[in-house]
Amino acid sequence: MNETRARPLQRLANVLGVEPWLRLVRSPPPAIGRKSGELIHGLEDVPPPLIVLFQGFQHVSLVRIQLIYPALVIQLADLSTADSVNMLSLALIALGIASILQSLPRGPVGSRFLCPSCHTAIFLEPSIAALKLGGLPLVFGMTIVAGLIQAVLSPVLRRIRPLLPPEIGGLVVFFVGTSIAAIGCRYVMGVGAEQPVGRDYWLVGGLTLATTVALNVWGKGQARLLCAVIGISVGYIAAMLTGVLPGDAFNVLTGLPFFAVPHLAHGGWSFAPSMLVPFAVAAVAITLKGIGDITAIQRINDPEWVRAEMGSISGGALANGLANMSAGLVGTLGVTPSTASIGLQAATGVSSRVIGYAVGVILMVLAFLPSVTGSLILMPRPVMGASLLFSACFVLISGLQTITSRMLDARRTIVIGLAIASGIAAEIIPNWASDIPSALEPIVNSSIVLGTIALDASAADAPAQVDQFFHAAGRGWGARPDVMVRVAFGIKQAVETIRENCEPQGPVIVEAHFDEFNLDVKISYRGEPLELPEQRPSERAIMETETGYRQLAGFLLRRNADRVRTSVKDGANVLEFHFEH
Repeated sequence: MNETRARPLQRLANVLGVEPWLRLVRSPPPAIGRKSGELIHGLEDVPPPLIVLFQGFQHVSLVRIQLIYPALVIQLADLSTADSVNMLSLALIALGIASILQSLPRGPVGSRFLCPSCHTAIFLEPSIAALKLGGLPLVFGMTIVAGLIQAVLSPVLRRIRPLLPPEIGGLVVFFVGTSIAAIGCRYVMGVGAEQPVGRDYWLVGGLTLATTVALNVWGKGQARLLCAVIGISVGYIAAMLTGVLPGDAFNVLTGLPFFAVPHLAHGGWSFAPSMLVPFAVAAVAITLKGIGDITAIQRINDPEWVRAEMGSISGGALANGLANMSAGLVGTLGVTPSTASIGLQAATGVSSRVIGYAVGVILMVLAFLPSVTGSLILMPRPVMGASLLFSACFVLISGLQTITSRMLDARRTIVIGLAIASGIAAEIIPNWASDIPSALEPIVNSSIVLGTIALDASAADAPAQVDQFFHAAGRGWGARPDVMVRVAFGIKQAVETIRENCEPQGPVIVEAHFDEFNLDVKISYRGEPLELPEQRPSERAIMETETGYRQLAGFLLRRNADRVRTSVKDGANVLEFHFEH
């Protein structure tokens, strides 16, 4: 009965084009490997309440640094102090919603990881352009559009997975780490500060960074878990003692109430066709960044990680799209997963999903405390910079590990190397980087390749040819080294067995096809058929029959591959080996 009822629904889904959404709803939670030995509290763990609370505040401390982006738009909009704090409060509500959506343990929405969100520079330029064209209502309206684009893209990410190999996600994570590190360095060194900086300024930044690093490397127990918040606290104290944070800086908060309900009277929403392309490009960029971020979290939580789990990534993209729609509705800029928070998870060894709920609740509670919200903008620049530098270390390494987890040939090496060089140049020479055409996306490559090789059966170096072929092809495909070693070994054994026992007439032809998830190898030749029995031949058969040794070799070849098949086509014997990648 259930199956009969499901068929009309399935046909209706096909007609409406919503089948990808139904698959997301029906999909089970991702199969995450066992907890990494480096994690103290893993994804499914429930840490003690105080750990949850303090870890939540650590992530909030990193997230709030990125409030600099809506603060810049607020400054350009020339809002009053009360309206500025109200917009920051609304931003905190949007961030709280995003954090909770990402942490949902099941269903189509959410990455199912600890994945707090933050504001991002990716939406800054489009938002400034929209502000100049139509004011804040246009900024908020187009942010809703960007979120809608992300939500629409989320269910089709599975289909374009072969176009997004792991090195792409690794590159995005690496670029984000580079951006975080660049901002951190500027803040620590005082580049762009309103007043000239000196020894006290650098002392505050150095002391904050040194405290955080020392507790993370040599600290034990709670000290290591809370290294970031302790380092920030030490930085605040040092800033007040040295005068980097003047005592009268808190006077701006005296006119703000302790408790107030944020209001949505921000002028409404508007839309403009001319702003569709900038916000669509930003939405796609955020989606690609999200792929890299969630891939990095998967690596942190799964010591047996092999490839990105697309169900989690699709759910994360949908959650981020809904979060951006919420951000536009309440009246703030777009958001994205916080890469700095991902770095903090790697540093502290705490990635419990429960903390995501704590982060969301803390952010939304702060939204109702204007005086506390206003104090967010008082964090000293050297303290901000030191915190960002600390997180950037782990983000950069996570990106590099993802990139180098696959074999790279000369083409991929050049593409990745040029992409990294361009990203670094964009940070060093921002005016030059802004002139680079957006169409130049060299890091987006397809990993689907078809390779063919013909081996002369009489060639003495046929095994060496097989080895060289799969080594070169593996680098071109960006394949996993361990899989390619296994494939090369099995195919070499097959070629040698055919040459020695099947009396091949003419060349032994080896064809290989790779599509990121599967590696299929086909061997065709003319000669005696090579059996691939499921059962090992007996000792007697091996010793006393002419075909015994050949059957033993075929049995071992079958065990080496994940799936095998034999056939005859146009008079040639065909062996097909399937390897899961």
